[in-house]
Amino acid sequence: MDSVAINNRTYAIIRILSRNRNASARLKDGAIVVSLPARWPAKERERIGDDLLRRAIRSIEKGRWSPEGCRKSEFSHGQRVKALGKEFEIVFVDGARFGARSDGGRIVVKVNEAHPEKQEKISSLVRKKITEAVMPCLLERVSAINDAHFRSEIRAVKVRDAITRWGSCSRDGAISLNFRLLFMPEDILDYVIVHELAHTKYRSHGKRFWDLVERAMPDHREKRRWLRRNGWSVLSEKQDTADFMPEEPY
Repeated sequence: MDSVAINNRTYAIIRILSRNRNASARLKDGAIVVSLPARWPAKERERIGDDLLRRAIRSIEKGRWSPEGCRKSEFSHGQRVKALGKEFEIVFVDGARFGARSDGGRIVVKVNEAHPEKQEKISSLVRKKITEAVMPCLLERVSAINDAHFRSEIRAVKVRDAITRWGSCSRDGAISLNFRLLFMPEDILDYVIVHELAHTKYRSHGKRFWDLVERAMPDHREKRRWLRRNGWSVLSEKQDTADFMPEEPY
C-alpha cells in the first residue's frame, strides 16, 4: 500500500474502483481514499486519480482538509441562523418527551435533561424543521429556474445533509440538494439547482452539459469557485476545515 507523509503525519493512499460515474477523493480513517469509475479507461483513471491525489495532499498541507470537516451540520441552544431569507432561533427546553416544533421564527426542541439525547438526533430534528419551513420557497425557486431554462419533468425535490456532494439528480428526475445550500448566498444555491437540472438533459459532464449550464447561468464559473473555497465552512464551527472534492465536479 502506498503512503505519503504530510505535516509530520503519514497517510495511507488507497485507490478503489467503483460503479459511480464520477471520481472522488476523501479522507477516511487516516487514509486518502481515491475512488475511480471502473468503466473508465485505465489511462484516464490514472490521470484523474493522480490529480485528485495532488489536490488532496495540497488541502491537507494547508490545513483545510480534515476529518472534522466532514461531519454533519450541528445546532446548539440559542443559535440564530438564516435560511433562504427566513431567520430562525434554536431553543432547547426541558421536556419529558423528546421532540421539536416550529413557533414562528423559533424552533423549540424538547430535551430531557435527565436523559440527554445525542447531538446528532437533536440536530436532525432542527434540520427537519428548517427544511419544512423553507421548502415552499425552495420548490418555487427550482420550478422558476426549470421553467425558464430546462422545462424538464421533476419528480421530487429533496434536501439532505450530505457530507461530500452538493447535489444529485436521479434518472427519473428526482433532485437532491445539500442542506448547507439553504444558508448560502442565493445565487450559489441557484447555481447548484442549475447544475442538477442540466443533468436532466445530459447525465455526464461533457461539453453539451456545460454549454447548457452556461446558457442558463453565464457566470457559473464564479459560483463554482465560491462553492469550492467556502462551501464546506458554512454551518461549521471551524472555518475552512474541509476542501472536499464532491463526486460531481462543481
